[in-house]
Amino acid sequence: MKKEKIIYNIIWVSFWLVILLTSYIKISNASNQINDSKLKVEKFFKTLKSMKANFIQVGPSGNVSNGKIYLDLPGKLRIDYEKPNDVLITSKGFWLTIQNRNSKTTNNIPLDSSPFSILIKKKLDFQSKFLTTDLKNKSGIISLKISRRENNNVEGLTLEFLENPFNLKKWIIEDTFGESTTVLIQKAVYNEKLSHLLFFPDDFPEPNNSD
Repeated sequence: MKKEKIIYNIIWVSFWLVILLTSYIKISNASNQINDSKLKVEKFFKTLKSMKANFIQVGPSGNVSNGKIYLDLPGKLRIDYEKPNDVLITSKGFWLTIQNRNSKTTNNIPLDSSPFSILIKKKLDFQSKFLTTDLKNKSGIISLKISRRENNNVEGLTLEFLENPFNLKKWIIEDTFGESTTVLIQKAVYNEKLSHLLFFPDDFPEPNNSD
């Protein structure tokens, strides 16, 4: 009877050792996968000099817009919406200039107040004291959510990368009201020299007030 009890205890302990070992292997593999994903994202940002691509934007209400996007890093951005929107967004490092070509109006907002600043300034740092990052890897899609630590609102930027071949697939901007705008990237071309003229705003003529 005592011998059977000893065998039973050995089997029971062995069972739990197998469970613990299996759990450790799964956790270790998941940790290795996240670390590998971090290295890939960091390498992407370090080697990214420029990008031009088509995009499809889906707004919070489901409205769809199309256009072209240009990045020349660090500092330069152009988002050119096709008609009927006909909106142009440009930046050369300090301001986002938003222009409506239909109404010939221009608005400037500080770049630092926009989630785009993280991408445009090319300063992604997983150890940053000013940013929080949440990295996930699921089914070959690497998702990186970035937000500012001092921002108590839900506003943030999520970048999604296709792991193989590695490239930027889309980004999602979440505003202070919790609504999301998704931008799908298509036909991207990386690290090709771009004209600096792309990043100047349109020059609208001064309104003629004479009678």
